[in-house]
Amino acid sequence: MKRTVIALAVVLLIGLASASAAPAPQKIVFADVVEPISLDPHIGNDNTTTTAIMMVNDGLLQNLGGKFVPGLAESYTVSPDGAVYTFKLRDAKWSDGVPVTAQQFVDTYVRMLTREDAMDLAYLIYPIKNALPLKEKKVDASKLGVRAVNARTLEITLEGPYPFMKALFASSPMFPIRVDLAEKYGKDYGNSPDKLVSCGAYLLKEWKHGDRLVFEKNPAYWNAKAIRTPNVEILYISDANTLKNMYETGEIHFCVLPADIIPAMEKKEGFHYYNSGAVTFLCFSNKGTSPDRAKIIQNRNFMNALSRAIDRADFVKALYPSNVPFTGVVNPSINDQMGGKWSDNYSVADKYHKEKANIAEAQAFMKKACQELGYASADKMPAFEMISTEGELNRTVCEYFQNVWKKAFGLQVEIKQLAFAQYWDNFYGAPYDIARSGWGPDYDDPFTYLDMWDSRGGWNKTGWVGESYYKLITEANKQSSMKKRNDMFYQAEAILLQEAPIIPVMARRGAYMLNEKKIEGVYFNIFAPNLDFRFAKLK
Repeated sequence: MKRTVIALAVVLLIGLASASAAPAPQKIVFADVVEPISLDPHIGNDNTTTTAIMMVNDGLLQNLGGKFVPGLAESYTVSPDGAVYTFKLRDAKWSDGVPVTAQQFVDTYVRMLTREDAMDLAYLIYPIKNALPLKEKKVDASKLGVRAVNARTLEITLEGPYPFMKALFASSPMFPIRVDLAEKYGKDYGNSPDKLVSCGAYLLKEWKHGDRLVFEKNPAYWNAKAIRTPNVEILYISDANTLKNMYETGEIHFCVLPADIIPAMEKKEGFHYYNSGAVTFLCFSNKGTSPDRAKIIQNRNFMNALSRAIDRADFVKALYPSNVPFTGVVNPSINDQMGGKWSDNYSVADKYHKEKANIAEAQAFMKKACQELGYASADKMPAFEMISTEGELNRTVCEYFQNVWKKAFGLQVEIKQLAFAQYWDNFYGAPYDIARSGWGPDYDDPFTYLDMWDSRGGWNKTGWVGESYYKLITEANKQSSMKKRNDMFYQAEAILLQEAPIIPVMARRGAYMLNEKKIEGVYFNIFAPNLDFRFAKLK
């Protein structure tokens, strides 16, 4: 089969020439609010976790500010129908001296699709041929569309010509892991320096849980000459004022800003807004923490009542002034694959959920719900539990919804804050009623907001099963016309907003501080991880 060869530059342009200077050892210090779940890329997919995973791992391609450049693949070819990618791997090694091979990618993807764990991210690689049937145990691993042609040639066959594959090949779900070590260490794999090897730019030297990750340059990295800073620390600082003070005193070089200190930092030198592509919503579980709560949540009038009582404009103004109210699922700024943004032709604004509250309408919905469910009024319903991560702002957000629903209906909501990793354990593996959650894009395509709600995937823990939704998004990805594909995605988004137990709240705009007098070479990406500082250098 004739293929179009896409040549990739063998050498990254970022700073190889500057490697000749030999300054005193330098250390970049970055700060974030919460620590990663794990450095196992099959477990964590939030922005914090993928930032850390990227330090110690590498993809077939790398995404540097939206440009895709060589990673572990030095070149690749694509079949004329766009469904078969053949990668030529470079001569790369893991930090323990073991070569990086095509078979390791095969083993990685098989492991991702066959592992038994509540935190299941396998759906992210369902574009691979027979990935879903393998996950459902309908075929064996030999049928998966991933093949090691030889030690350094990897062939990946897809279900169709997905337009976002370069971004996916550069993302953590498709990073290789050492399955031999994952099997050896089990759930401890990736949670400490002695249970992890690196094929990326840095080695994990220390993980002081709740405090910091310490990285040291990986001398075995294939592009080690481009790594200009020998040491990196990522600090995890939950207190906003502490973070602000440490940046202002020069103890950290750059940091992601929590929403509650953005106004205080907005006018300062080094402040940057960025479009994170993220959306925030409330998830409800159709299974609930008890049968009676589950039955209430499954009532559509109950869900409509809660949504109509929320004034998203007031909420954003009061708590997240840098963000915007949002009543959809697909972020308006995402690429529509037709040369524009999703918002150019598609909008669900105020169609199924409303930006402004209407308490009279909300109470009318609740009255219908009570009649259908057999309650005299909402205050006679059992109390619901809302789970969220730790932090003062996160509690304030939960209290906002708690107070809105209490005032409008007399509904009782109890707030339960959990440590970051514990929250996700609870969300994935334990009963819950309401979870404050959100999503940031894995790649620049509307599908990244839609595939997560497929009940066959591992992220959707609402208990909602949308057969017509699944059929739409599956057929959409078979379309050669991007217009037809988008039209079908738009129909799917409408189903989701009318049927699924979710309430959209806002689209997020992030902010960070960067001391540009002291550091250069930090890349920003709209999809996770947002900040890439592997190739950065202190001036």
